[in-house]
Amino acid sequence: MEVKQSPTSSTDYDTIAERYAAEIDVRPWNALYERPTTMALLPDVAGRDVLDAGCGAGWYSEQLAGRGARVIAIDRSARRVAITKKRLAGRMRVIEADVTDLREVFADMFFDVILCSLVLHYITDLTAAFSECARVLRREGVLVFSTHHPFDAEGFDAKPRGRDGYLHAEVIEEEWEWLGTMRYWRRPLRDITEPLNHAGFSIERVCEPDPAEALRIADPKGYARLERVPAFLFVRARKTRWD
Repeated sequence: MEVKQSPTSSTDYDTIAERYAAEIDVRPWNALYERPTTMALLPDVAGRDVLDAGCGAGWYSEQLAGRGARVIAIDRSARRVAITKKRLAGRMRVIEADVTDLREVFADMFFDVILCSLVLHYITDLTAAFSECARVLRREGVLVFSTHHPFDAEGFDAKPRGRDGYLHAEVIEEEWEWLGTMRYWRRPLRDITEPLNHAGFSIERVCEPDPAEALRIADPKGYARLERVPAFLFVRARKTRWD
């Protein structure tokens, strides 16, 4: 693992899209930890316009549609968009787009709900991302997101802080056995909450879940780690300011 102070490039999801899609639905930390918590934070989406921002391989889009939502899925990886289109078989729109700049894609106040699962730690400019989310949400619209926790379980054991410590954001570059080289931001909590507030959101809930018994059975070592330190931060926020 190598810690860097500024990114040289973002993770190239086009090159790992097939590997990601083949495994993500059965990986215990995703299937039994992240996804149940994220879904539990969602409001009722039946009959509502929902953006799946960073759709990955399309699992959340399927779940949202199953709950009666009118879903549009976006991802900045062309390969992941193609995989999601195949999975969803024309049941909804899937668009190649970047959540930090959606002005050529969606009008103001287009959605009721935005779901953004494990995307924000790959984005350099959270101010732009949250501002775009606020722009495309209707009044009182809801944003639900998950992201790497500032004290994530992997980092607690294996990744020493950079020379400037917790209060300074840094880019982590490491090898994930199942995906290859990954680069993402590790940020203090304030670097998430301050841009969120600046964009006009009020936080309704913050979750740091206990791992479930099903995870203990599927991944005992991971369960033991998550009992001590959370891997992800889960937030539901509401658009309460519009100028």
